[in-house]
Amino acid sequence: MSVQGQAEAEKPECQLCREEDRLSEELVSQLLYSLLNPYMKKGGNVSSKDYIKQNLENSETLDSFEALDTIFKDLMANFGYSDASWVEKVEEYKRAKERAWEQIKKELTEGLISEDDLSPDDLIENLGDEIIKDLMKEGYVEGYERRRYRKLILFSKKAERLIGEKVIQLAVEELPAKRPGDEEIPKKSVSVFSSYSLTDYDPFTHVFDNIDISETLLKCALKDDFSFDEKDIVAREPKHLEKIIYIMLIDVSDSMRGKKFVGAIESAIGLREAIKRRDSKELKVIAFNHRAREVDKGEILNLYPQGRTDIGLALKKAREALKRSDGTGLVFLITDGEPTSSFNPYISPGMCAIREARLLRNVDARLSIIMLGRDESFRRICEHMAKACGRSRIFYFSDPLNLKNYFIKNFVRG
Repeated sequence: MSVQGQAEAEKPECQLCREEDRLSEELVSQLLYSLLNPYMKKGGNVSSKDYIKQNLENSETLDSFEALDTIFKDLMANFGYSDASWVEKVEEYKRAKERAWEQIKKELTEGLISEDDLSPDDLIENLGDEIIKDLMKEGYVEGYERRRYRKLILFSKKAERLIGEKVIQLAVEELPAKRPGDEEIPKKSVSVFSSYSLTDYDPFTHVFDNIDISETLLKCALKDDFSFDEKDIVAREPKHLEKIIYIMLIDVSDSMRGKKFVGAIESAIGLREAIKRRDSKELKVIAFNHRAREVDKGEILNLYPQGRTDIGLALKKAREALKRSDGTGLVFLITDGEPTSSFNPYISPGMCAIREARLLRNVDARLSIIMLGRDESFRRICEHMAKACGRSRIFYFSDPLNLKNYFIKNFVRG
């Protein structure tokens, strides 16, 4: 190699060129969210297929575009060619897709089209491989994993953060500021913090700071003799501020495929991101099928539905987590059907779930059961679990994609 050629080879990449080639964070978040949730459709003014057609050089390949498009999508899904006779045409089609994606990025940079003109799901559907390569370069995707005759995208922690922000953006415009890690809960106790509710003074519940002097004097002034007695003292109900520990139990059994799984995953990601914004790290996500494990940050997106359903084991894991924590536990159980597995070999899956719900009474926990199915026997088991736990609520969602709105608006927005 010549000295000049060697110098060119060693020349560092132009930082300005690299920055211009990058996608904006907003477009990246839309593409990542579309990969997670293919049910969220957004229209666009341009079609990525038109760009692919413009970059096809062979007229015969262009004439058979629709058939080739179907075969190529099978190739993407299955890691192999459907028919050896199509190899040459598929290779040309692949090159056209690569040029189409580069052309779209170039036109975005030059302002010929805007991000609002693009449909994320259209881009993922037609240029998925090319987009994922860019996402891998930027560290949002770590690679692929083959599972059950299909390839599964492995997301990074960086991707989870962006998707979490997108979920929040879709669910609520802005969140109110509250004290980090504290929630006001309706629990009577001795406290120096006073609420707006007036009540009769109780020396066993109220401290001096709870006494309302003005209201007490007014009460005495309204008496005929203006006398003062201890029973005339007016106090404000104390507020009990306590750290809340959110525990989300996500059913990842085989029956949770489709919208139910997407709804549960984006709810966990959105709630985790929203809690993090308030400087509180107390959210535990436990994924369960016939096994159960706590899911670390960055792993939620890479969960996969398979196996049987052991609700009793999930509730047991929640109880054990609360034993090691200091605070009130809000436990959300997200599942679509009755239990089909029991970690306790001596009792049925249903009785195991009810027994573990009852044992939640031994820790400071409230159980919210999120039903994603309406089977009658499933409903009865949920009612028995709620009754066994005591402090419980049951919710049914016909559209699992609305789950994120429920969590963010009710448990973060307050």
